[in-house]
Amino acid sequence: MDPSVKGSLVIGAAVATRRHRSAGRISQEELDARLSGTALELIDDRKIEIGRWYPVAAFCELLDLDWQLASDRDPEHARKAGTVSADQLFDSGIYQQLDYAERAERVKSRADLTRQARLITTITGTLYNFLEFEVKIDEQETRSLEIHYRNATAFAEVLRFNTEGFMNQINRRQGSPRQWTSERVQTDLVIFRLPLPTRLTDPG
Repeated sequence: MDPSVKGSLVIGAAVATRRHRSAGRISQEELDARLSGTALELIDDRKIEIGRWYPVAAFCELLDLDWQLASDRDPEHARKAGTVSADQLFDSGIYQQLDYAERAERVKSRADLTRQARLITTITGTLYNFLEFEVKIDEQETRSLEIHYRNATAFAEVLRFNTEGFMNQINRRQGSPRQWTSERVQTDLVIFRLPLPTRLTDPG
């Protein structure tokens, strides 16, 4: 299967594009010139299925268009869109991992922190079919929890910021103020980092 994303995320991107068109921020002619045929089909597909796989390239086209039209590619706009996506998936009740994440108690050890991070990766893994994940703790340079997204060439920059917002909203719903950041260190590798709580910085 080609790199794909679940319809539960595609719906929001399609709706946002329709709204830009309805508001006159972009014409149908401009959409026809800018977007691929697959992306254009998604805009007017009123039967996008939340559990079906859709091409991630077309999804990213729609996300990037919204990013440009709504904010001139401000990373904070993409993060806010990720926050909205997280809340929608929490409220939908589709993903049991999110319900567990919201009810999880405050982490008491590095093992707890790593376990919760792996839970986040299982959520992401149900939404994208092409990513490979590694969870680790950087003891030396950043002293942070890291999630490595490998095979991430198709994971566009707008998705990187969107995912920061998504994961930060999971933190907020757990009562944590800590913020994820991310960096694309190679074309196919994105690293998300979360500073370790002071109580967990001592390996012992």
